[in-house]
Amino acid sequence: MINWHNETLRKMKSLSIESLQYIRKDAYEAAKAGDGWNPKAGQYWDEFHYACMELKKRGINTINLPLK
Repeated sequence: MINWHNETLRKMKSLSIESLQYIRKDAYEAAKAGDGWNPKAGQYWDEFHYACMELKKRGINTINLPLK
């Protein structure tokens, strides 16, 4: 069985910066919308954080980076 977390981290490495920024924004919005009632909200938060981690590896500080 494939571990979703490891597979997602591996896929993030091959994506463009623009794709990572899109995933970061989309996952954030989905997580915020689903917090408290959608059981997938935790997965969206993971995806948001994994995109941020990959952007940081590429030298992009996401702490004050607006969601665009």
